[in-house]
Amino acid sequence: MSPRWVGFALVLALLAAAGAIWTFTQWGASEMSAQSPGSVQSPDSLGPSASPTESATQTAGPSASPTTTPDPGSSSPPPETTGPATAAAVPQPGDPAPVDRSNKSDEELATIDQPVAPPVPLVATKVVKSGVSATISELVAVEGEAIGIGEIAGPAIRFKVTVQNDTGAEISLDPAVINVSYGQDDSPASTLSGPGTVPFPASVAPGTSASGVFVFGVPKDARNLVKIYLNLDAATPIAAFEGQAPA
Repeated sequence: MSPRWVGFALVLALLAAAGAIWTFTQWGASEMSAQSPGSVQSPDSLGPSASPTESATQTAGPSASPTTTPDPGSSSPPPETTGPATAAAVPQPGDPAPVDRSNKSDEELATIDQPVAPPVPLVATKVVKSGVSATISELVAVEGEAIGIGEIAGPAIRFKVTVQNDTGAEISLDPAVINVSYGQDDSPASTLSGPGTVPFPASVAPGTSASGVFVFGVPKDARNLVKIYLNLDAATPIAAFEGQAPA
């Protein structure tokens, strides 16, 4: 065969090989496009899709309004009060009833002894009547001073009497009287002008207290039994305090 025909045959072989390669390449691309899971679909094939906002609205449902639970430690404060509340005093069991003064003349009342309540210790508080109490304090031995008419200076005791008014009305202390006795036979002690005596004020305002300081002559050897009496008024039993006084 001549060289010209050899060259022509070589060209034909190259063309045939190129066509086969092109055909195989097109077939492979077609198969890959048909079977690939990541192939892109058209928007029409996907169908309508809910937006994230719409989806959240549909699944979350209506939100319940929050319920506020009161804090146990933040309760409303109680109404303000004008001052500390004080319970009214109640007469102690065994106290005598006041004298019935109705329909009685002064002469008849003069013949009736005013009742005396059972005694309490010397330095203590005694309910005198409802809402009123009395306290003996600052009981000391002193040398009594004689200033007034009939007084005799000598060994004495001094003490303070405080009247507490827990009622809603003013209490007059003008009629109040203090007396002292000593010994088994209740010998009366004489009042002295000093030292350091202070008379009761005229009255005690509601919710307050008032005090007086008193000195009575009492022999030193008779102080094992001393009684102090507070006669607040004619309508109230006499309050009594008893015990051993300082020598």
